[in-house]
Amino acid sequence: MQNNQQGTLRAAPGRDLFVPRLLIGIFQGLILHLLTNAAHHRSGIATIPLLLFPLLLVSLFIPSTFIVGLQRMRVARLAMWAAALAAIVAILGSHDAWRSAGVELAGMQPPGRTGVPLPSLAVTFYSGVIVFIGYCLVLAGETARSWFAPYDLYFECSWKLGLQVCLSGLFVCALFLVLWLGAALFLLLKLDFLRQLLRESWFNIPVSTMAFASALHITDVRPDIIRGSRTLVLSLLSWLLLVLVVIVGGFLATLPFTGLGLLWATRSATWILLGVAALKVVFINAAFKSGLESDQAPRVLRVCMRISCLMLPVLVILATYALALRIGQYGLTPHRVLACAGAFVAYFYAIGYTWAAVARSDTLTRIAPVNVVTAWVSLAVLVAVFTPLADPARLSVASQVDRLLAGRVAPDKFDYTFLRYRSARYGMQALARLQGETNGSNAATVRELSKQVANQPTPGPLGVARPDAATLARNIVSRTPGQSVPSSFLSMDWKQATQNWMLPVCLNSVEVKCDAYLVDLTGEHKLQVVLFPNGGSAGFVFDQAGNADWQLVGKFSIAPDCAAVRDALAKGTFELIEPRLRDIQVNGQRVEIEPTRTRSPVCAR
Repeated sequence: MQNNQQGTLRAAPGRDLFVPRLLIGIFQGLILHLLTNAAHHRSGIATIPLLLFPLLLVSLFIPSTFIVGLQRMRVARLAMWAAALAAIVAILGSHDAWRSAGVELAGMQPPGRTGVPLPSLAVTFYSGVIVFIGYCLVLAGETARSWFAPYDLYFECSWKLGLQVCLSGLFVCALFLVLWLGAALFLLLKLDFLRQLLRESWFNIPVSTMAFASALHITDVRPDIIRGSRTLVLSLLSWLLLVLVVIVGGFLATLPFTGLGLLWATRSATWILLGVAALKVVFINAAFKSGLESDQAPRVLRVCMRISCLMLPVLVILATYALALRIGQYGLTPHRVLACAGAFVAYFYAIGYTWAAVARSDTLTRIAPVNVVTAWVSLAVLVAVFTPLADPARLSVASQVDRLLAGRVAPDKFDYTFLRYRSARYGMQALARLQGETNGSNAATVRELSKQVANQPTPGPLGVARPDAATLARNIVSRTPGQSVPSSFLSMDWKQATQNWMLPVCLNSVEVKCDAYLVDLTGEHKLQVVLFPNGGSAGFVFDQAGNADWQLVGKFSIAPDCAAVRDALAKGTFELIEPRLRDIQVNGQRVEIEPTRTRSPVCAR
């Protein structure tokens, strides 16, 4: 029975499959070319993003389901499931177009977009992930003629399809590498026809889809290629589990001695811990394989699997606690919403794998149902995150505006630029509502500040808004008691400054804040301005010569989160010392010597 089930996963070898698969690839390439060409020229259907985005995503991902599904499913069932996946992808594309419309009207180029109207990179990538997960679940179920297939079928389908996609992608890259090398050869003869051809979308898009379809066919009718690749990949990954167990074990054993303070001070503990947890899940499954007795890992790896399963809840709980601290202090942001979604899925793995580890079975067979259930949960979470159900921008805007109106954040400390530039259409709508806010003692201040941000200049060519003097005054906060940042500094036109790419980001973007310290670093009783962007460890020193413009004159670094140095700068309780190397002068010309850092900055406490 087992061999019969696995045999149904393999496409019947024969040349009759190649032509229809190639035709599907050609058709896909032509459709993608027409859609991207319309988007590039902003004509035709590109003027209606609510139609363009879904069509692009459906054309990009759904044809591959037909290519892979030929002779694995009945045509009617294949069409039904492909239509279901297409509907989900279309909903994601429509929502992406809708949520970005208000931002584009404001003149803002959303992150992850090019200059043409295309779906965001996040939606495009995760649409592919959704199609992959959903199709693997469907294909295994159709093969077993059941909603709940044996786990070895899920394993076979997912790893085969994943390796097919990866190898096909590598084949397309190799093809274009050969074509570009050929173009370089012809250029040696002053013939550039091939180079010009490779720059045309009507050529490279259909060629890419044809090559991808051909590679899917080759890897499908030659299952030995996939089996060999899968065996190699799983063997290598499974032995990495041993290394990861030692590293994570050492990390957890060190925590009681170092405390959690250092962990929270990194401000990235949640993502690092969730990343390690995800890596553990991958390595555990590499060792678990199909869960059959014939696929059992060596005993040392089975012990590592059990230990890893028991470590997983600790990592997820630490990540959740770090995330809860940040949300309690500063509310939700899009990144924190995504972290919540990741933690939610991670808890299914953590609880399920712990359940598997405490069982008496030596093979941890309970991992199999946990993986299947969590795959369905992951699918639901991804769909929710990229639709209004749990859109990170929508939830973040609601959280931040609630904090503002409830008085937990002072109106002059609130980040109004987040609403305009980093929260899509939801933020623009909230900003419009705040301009008419009448409730609360600070309503007038909220209305005024929200109007100022709404009237800020549109972004520059890179999609980053240039701050004006009023914006700089809000974003640059003086930490020196009794001293404010000079108005001449705030009114500088920093985009005209020489070497402006070396300036701190807060001088060129409305989205970044800086801490400012007014200190005398020359001993001439004249104040310089020191900026630390976003509370970072890099300090930028600015000076003004007479009535001339302010200039960046130096940089230095302090240890991360070193409050002692910041306090000394704020209070002026530091000393000026001679440099290790002095400059030299030759015939009246000063030659500056730049010392090389000999060690990393240390926090002087």
